[in-house]
Amino acid sequence: MKNKMNAKKWLVMFLYAFAMGLILYPLLVKLTFKPDFSELFKVCMMILSNLGSGTLKFKAYICVFFLFFPLIACIAYWALHTSKKMEQYGNAEFADLSDEETWAKMNLSKDKGLMLGCLVEKTLSGKEKRTFIRATQPLSCLVVAPPGTGKTASIALPNLFSIENSCVVLDIKGELYQKTAGYRQKYFNNEIQRFSPFSEDNTMFFNPFDKSVVEQMNFVQRMKLAEQIAATIFVGEKGKETDHWLVSAKTLFTFLSLYFMERNNHTDLAQIAQGHKMDYYDYLDDKFVREAQKQDEDTGKMERNYDIDTFKVWLKQTSNDKNFDEYIRNQARQFNSTPDSEFGSIKSTFDTYMKIFANPQVAKSVKSMSFNYEDLREKKITLYVVIDSNDIEILAPLVRIFIESIFKYLMTTENSNPDKFIYFILDEFVRFGKMPYLLEAPALCRSYGLIPVYITQSYEQIKKYYGDDDQKIIKANVGYQVVFRMNSPEDAKILSDTIGDLTREKVSQSKGNLDFFKRNDSVSNEGYKLITPQDIMSNPSDQIYILIGGYFNRPIKAKVNFWFKNPAWQGADKIPLIVNFGEEKDDENTSNENTAQDSNENLTAQDDTNNETSDESKADTSSPNEEVSDDETKNQSDNAQTNFSGFKVR
Repeated sequence: MKNKMNAKKWLVMFLYAFAMGLILYPLLVKLTFKPDFSELFKVCMMILSNLGSGTLKFKAYICVFFLFFPLIACIAYWALHTSKKMEQYGNAEFADLSDEETWAKMNLSKDKGLMLGCLVEKTLSGKEKRTFIRATQPLSCLVVAPPGTGKTASIALPNLFSIENSCVVLDIKGELYQKTAGYRQKYFNNEIQRFSPFSEDNTMFFNPFDKSVVEQMNFVQRMKLAEQIAATIFVGEKGKETDHWLVSAKTLFTFLSLYFMERNNHTDLAQIAQGHKMDYYDYLDDKFVREAQKQDEDTGKMERNYDIDTFKVWLKQTSNDKNFDEYIRNQARQFNSTPDSEFGSIKSTFDTYMKIFANPQVAKSVKSMSFNYEDLREKKITLYVVIDSNDIEILAPLVRIFIESIFKYLMTTENSNPDKFIYFILDEFVRFGKMPYLLEAPALCRSYGLIPVYITQSYEQIKKYYGDDDQKIIKANVGYQVVFRMNSPEDAKILSDTIGDLTREKVSQSKGNLDFFKRNDSVSNEGYKLITPQDIMSNPSDQIYILIGGYFNRPIKAKVNFWFKNPAWQGADKIPLIVNFGEEKDDENTSNENTAQDSNENLTAQDDTNNETSDESKADTSSPNEEVSDDETKNQSDNAQTNFSGFKVR
């Protein structure tokens, strides 16, 4: 097997051997010839100068032999440990994090960056010393953890308790918001916004067509924006992506959104959803308004004819209005000439995908913007997307638009300042449907300082929603992977194959039936999985594997980093959120920043003071979602409405 010592270690070994010879030689000369100490050096040099002269005694040569013996032994050891010319099957081995050089080479840190896991060792006093494993590079991370393995308590929560930068959090249970919002507000001075359209506690508003977003765009940019959002909403089943009705409904969305953007310099998803149902009478000019009117038989005056569909008249007017781009005019002309039966099917398909935006609560949440995209870099904001499991299917299109819009906008300006990195905690991201732009993020996010953390239950779950090819793209492009114990043999095999094989020697013995003292030994190499699928499936619940891009054959065997085992975070989940924080909070910024600094210093220093404060059962009692009943939510609605006035809505 190939020698594992590097050149630096070999050099140190040779220097030690040389020093040992310099010690042994004069010692043996003293014992053999017994000169005075004052004459010892002269005797040693005399022996060396007379080598080969024939006058030296044999015992003098023995002394000289021990001068060179350590060096000869070292050379012999090196020769015996050089690579054997046998077939190699792989060189996978666990990373040795006892060497600081390995940490730097693998882009890891102990005190800053995204928390992946930790190393735990027992001190002489019986306490646990924890060393955090953190990712220093702005690279994406994939976390694969089956239900009940503690991904929330060991990945999402520790990072929200330790990262001061802006964060965007997918929070299906509401647990992350409940446990970390107050802490991030108090210690990291983060502005907290909660996006929960069906809840009275919603404090975040998101409109991708807001005036602040589209006002400076030209027509081509607006058209690209409309088409991108249409592609996110109108997602067909596999094999039906080019269905005529789906494509036509998508075209109708683009047409309506462009019209309103060009006319008003803004629009919103609720207005677009009602676009083909609106009363356009007030939109008609003098030339076309007559088509929607009739003459009163008694007075002879022209009055509105409510039997006329003003949408059709408006389409005709728009097709002839040269104030609009030719694309808008042509689309209006096409829809106006479409037979009613066909156009009815197009509108029906359109309504199927857009019905969520007709909901009054959702419509209210998409009317304006409570943040600017660039504020996520320039300020410290945490956006929590709190969606009940039962509402995921309904709100999935809106969540997809929200996530992808942030990525698309922020991936137009490069950023290498770590203080402006933005973290995306995307828990159960696959349940919101396919987000094609999210696939590009791992390959590009490094240049823009965007760090997505994809959290999923299994590789198979990604494959189910994204397909096998996209699953491979995500795995190939992420910079870090954190893998918990797996329940699926298929997933375990994928991980085992990703890490690869090690090469080990195999000795085969053979001898005849009557050969009692004679046998034949043959040595060969064989490939063997460093981590077998069975190892992964029977992995202890507190152990994880960390894989780093470029070092898949050097996996890190680490411990699960449960947040509640860190004394610095005791009680962190109990800090209440002050909803109506505004200008009055500015006076507290200095003290909060000092407190945050103290908190981080405690976190860094905890390596020497940390001990385990909870047994394994606490993993079950500390992380379950604390549900709030409907009655309690209703009783708190008035306060939520009043407190909201402290937020800035831009």
